[in-house]
Amino acid sequence: MLKLRKGWLKINLQRYASTDKNRYLLKWRSRNFVLLSIVVILSISISTTAIASYKIVKGLLLDSLKQQALLKTYQGQNDIDNWLAIRKTEIKTLANSPVVRSLDWPVMEPYLQSEVRRLQTFLLIAFATPDGALINTQGGRTNVKDREFFHKSIAGETVAADPIIGRTSNQLQIQISSPIAGKTGIKPSGVLMGGIEINRVVEVIGDLHQGKGSYAFALNSQGVPIAHPDTRLIGTPEKAAESFLNSPNSRLVEITQKMVAKRTNIELAQLDEKWNYIAYTPLKEANWSVALVVPQENIESPLQALNLLATVLGGLLVVGLIGAWRQVQLYEQIRDRALISSQQAQQLSKTLKELQNTQAQLIHTEKMSSLGQMVAGVAHEINNPANFIHANLNHASEYSEGILDLLKLYQATYPNATPEISDRTQDLDIEFLAEDLPKLMASMQVGTKRIRQIVLSLRNFSRLDEADMKFVDINEGLDNTLMILNHRLTATPNQPEIQILKKYGDLPLVECYAGQLNQVFMNVLANSIDAIEESLVKNQGQICIRTELANEKQVMIQIYDNGIGMSEEVKQRVFDYMFTTKPVGKGIGLGMAIAYQIVVEKHAGSIEVDSTPGHGTEFTIRIPLTSKNCAKH
Repeated sequence: MLKLRKGWLKINLQRYASTDKNRYLLKWRSRNFVLLSIVVILSISISTTAIASYKIVKGLLLDSLKQQALLKTYQGQNDIDNWLAIRKTEIKTLANSPVVRSLDWPVMEPYLQSEVRRLQTFLLIAFATPDGALINTQGGRTNVKDREFFHKSIAGETVAADPIIGRTSNQLQIQISSPIAGKTGIKPSGVLMGGIEINRVVEVIGDLHQGKGSYAFALNSQGVPIAHPDTRLIGTPEKAAESFLNSPNSRLVEITQKMVAKRTNIELAQLDEKWNYIAYTPLKEANWSVALVVPQENIESPLQALNLLATVLGGLLVVGLIGAWRQVQLYEQIRDRALISSQQAQQLSKTLKELQNTQAQLIHTEKMSSLGQMVAGVAHEINNPANFIHANLNHASEYSEGILDLLKLYQATYPNATPEISDRTQDLDIEFLAEDLPKLMASMQVGTKRIRQIVLSLRNFSRLDEADMKFVDINEGLDNTLMILNHRLTATPNQPEIQILKKYGDLPLVECYAGQLNQVFMNVLANSIDAIEESLVKNQGQICIRTELANEKQVMIQIYDNGIGMSEEVKQRVFDYMFTTKPVGKGIGLGMAIAYQIVVEKHAGSIEVDSTPGHGTEFTIRIPLTSKNCAKH
């Protein structure tokens, strides 16, 4: 019995020990399965987050690098546009001169030849009658009735036509043409045309590049290259150039179609069996487009470090997933690395934003510097002859009054004139002349005063000599800006006059960067005019400008318009860099972003917008009275 009892106890102890061991193994396996599941779930979550963060950061960095190439293209476009704008102004000025408007070629020819020598930019200058008959300063004669530039100019437009082979010069040149105003002021009495070499366009295109292997080209309105590193693609007198629209490369054809349609973009395409980014943008002064071709590796090479980091992180996650059931603490390491990556992504995003703001400021500074120099130069050139004419008009008025008084004295002293004097008196209509001449002199004085006022506004607006902060009159700056924009406020056949309501307060002088603040007013008022012009209801457009002291330290400027207004989404992004609601070619989204930088960052002020679709828009600008208030702010 004792043996049996010992045997039973031994069997039961073994069975209980086996049961405890199985229970422990089951508990251990359950706990490890839970831990492994947690690690797997966390690993998958972290992997998803890392991939999403990688894609976002890579996308932001790639977009910034692509924008750099597009900004290069904008620089080339601006250089060519500025050059063409000056040439247009020169031809338009000559077309409106009294000598050219006389339409007398023997009188015009020596004058135009002297202008060709003076300007040193035109190969020749030509005059065309309304029927297309043309004669130039080199003695050539032809008919340009079939030329597109002639049709546009005889319709009243100053144009820079596609480069063509001149019929008299037999050289590739750009035709700049402008209408010659008729005496009636309704229909042009002819066209003045100047031919210029395309060398400047070729020079700008040749200097436009971004890294090794990059190059630029320019296309005309038909997609034909007018400037290209491969001179075989440029036409000759014997063989016309082939349009890229007929290229066997379908991707190039697609991009060319967008360039001809005056669009702006940067796209990846395969050219000559190599992948390249093509950044393109249209010109404003001609129906051409400029493109910059950058090898893919030039733009994407900065992404290699990011790709390497992503590969390393991916490998670490895979290794961590495989060894998760034995090294649970690896999860903490991965979480720490993910946190570091997130911080790096935030820092990179902040750096990219600062880079974008810097790029916008550089573009604004360069553009405003060129614009200010041109405006100041034009104002200076106009001011001298305007002052000369205005000063001499006073003497001319006095002389004419004296002559008329003498004539009346003669008529009173010698009432019986000779037959010859009577006939001459009737031919000249002395009574009408005596009545109209003082009015004529008075109207000329009013006109010269208007010219002097415009010149003063241009000089005050440019303020090239005021790079530092100075005390200025805000109300005067607004008036100068309105004077510059006056041509957009007057009535046209398609738009009634825009009424300006001024409610200026009695403001002290404000210490600010005057030229930059004038640019803010220009951008805001130009947007208000655009909003009124885009309004579907052609009612009386109104812009109300109110200035007042917001408090003892700030001045407030409010600009309200009754235009189309803004949606909530547009309102939230109106000051964002590169954001615009305008069609391609009319704006690139820098105006309001620059205005925000000038007001907030340069002057420590604020700019706010309040708008409702269909009920107009109101901008409120607050500027500190002095730079000390800026520092405190």
